[in-house]
Amino acid sequence: MKQMSFERCYLITLCLFTGLWILFPHFTSFLLALFGITVVYGIIKKELVFTFHLLPALLVLLYILYLVYAIPTNHLPIALDFLEYKLSLLAFPFVLAFEPKFRVNWKYVFYSFLIAVLLLVIYDLAQASIHYAKTGVLNSFYSSALSPTHHPTYLTAFLSLAIMISLRFAKSADSLKLKMIFWGMIGLLVLLHVPSASLSGMLFLVLFFSGVFIYLLVKKRQWARLLIMVLSSFVLVFSVLKIQPSLNTNINNTINLVNDYTDSPKKFIQTRSFPMQGNEARLVVWTVAFDIFMEHPMGVGLGNLEEMMHQRLVELGLNKQADLNYNPHNQYLQIAAELGIIGLLLFLGILLYGIVWAISSKNWLLLLVILSLAINCLFESMLQRQSGIVFYCFWICLFSSRMYNAQKE
Repeated sequence: MKQMSFERCYLITLCLFTGLWILFPHFTSFLLALFGITVVYGIIKKELVFTFHLLPALLVLLYILYLVYAIPTNHLPIALDFLEYKLSLLAFPFVLAFEPKFRVNWKYVFYSFLIAVLLLVIYDLAQASIHYAKTGVLNSFYSSALSPTHHPTYLTAFLSLAIMISLRFAKSADSLKLKMIFWGMIGLLVLLHVPSASLSGMLFLVLFFSGVFIYLLVKKRQWARLLIMVLSSFVLVFSVLKIQPSLNTNINNTINLVNDYTDSPKKFIQTRSFPMQGNEARLVVWTVAFDIFMEHPMGVGLGNLEEMMHQRLVELGLNKQADLNYNPHNQYLQIAAELGIIGLLLFLGILLYGIVWAISSKNWLLLLVILSLAINCLFESMLQRQSGIVFYCFWICLFSSRMYNAQKE
């Protein structure tokens, strides 16, 4: 195989994985194996060289810690399933640590991701429209009904990265027509955050992109535009709340729930009735998971937390809620309860190091991915599903690699 043909093969398999796993998550293992075979062939042909990067290495260390904490499990099949789900923590640091000696055309990798996200959006809107035509239920375009393939919070993570990549393409596009296409795509992806009904996704969108625009305007001393942007933001938020009354109701309910909880957490939990609202249930499972962590600061082991949470909820008289077998819906609490203070410190270290390194190297796409993970982990156990593990591990390892940083703008 000649060098050019291997370059083409490497780029094709990388692009295939980048796009297709989002559309066909059940084929993720096959797509990763295909890319892995390409990497092994490149190693044999000496087309790829090993390069150490601290951030991916810390992900490997986290997986090793999961392996260690699978030993004291009372539920080996569950622990083994979790270890299988989290193999991305090991696989991506390995396959992306062997970097090509040739330049990778990132335009095609990003195009693959953008096309996949757009096809996913088209599919979600199409199936929601079909369901609405059959039932007349407007909620067909809302939350999980709109996003059956991936949980809405994971979908908004995909959308945020797609928005950032589209902004870069819009900025560098030569023709006005191409710029308009990318700006139209950005507008669509931003609007889709509203029916997704993911508060953490919308919170991240507002915080990150507001921060980016404020930074750019302050850097260029464009105070008038900064004032216009701030005022426009208030108008936009007010308009969204008017257009989506359920979102406004959700925010008000959340504020009331938090006030009741801070007055008396014990009374709050004891007075909950089934079925609970999403944020109401979160406060309950957060409290239970935190109590388990405080009682077991070194961790309860992999696969044991769900059973312990079930027992604790039954003891509190929340039998029906216990039967739902919820996880903590907070990755920090999930890791703290399972892996103890060591695991929590390691995970926080990964996030902190990633943020500092991304800012110092002006790697804004890596910064977006790390901050997206950090914020979404407050409201979901983002590394408990393949959608989150694959997405974040892949892009963190890719954006950390020298083959990307040597060519990024």
